[in-house]
Amino acid sequence: MQMKIELGIDGCPAIVRLHGKLDSSSATAVETAIINAITPGATRLVIDCAHLDFLSSAGIRTLITAIKKMKVSGGTVALVALQPNVREILEISSLLKLFQICATTEDALK
Repeated sequence: MQMKIELGIDGCPAIVRLHGKLDSSSATAVETAIINAITPGATRLVIDCAHLDFLSSAGIRTLITAIKKMKVSGGTVALVALQPNVREILEISSLLKLFQICATTEDALK
């Protein structure tokens, strides 16, 4: 399945919804979408992973890039509705602790 990226601006935090696989074939497009979604002075980026089926090392790099971009403004990145296999990849790589993990988008916006 090809990656589908949806952008939503619900108030100040940008919301990026990912559908499909975040791998080497989609990482550049997702990274561009994330960078474009982050407005100057933004303090939170929400990445909805409810439909993210797979995360490769290229996808991990994309998520780390998001963290670096948000840290410039003192912001955070929230991952929402992680699928068990994606969560496991982030746990094994010791990266889960770098993100705010939320069950729902509403939780991430609080």
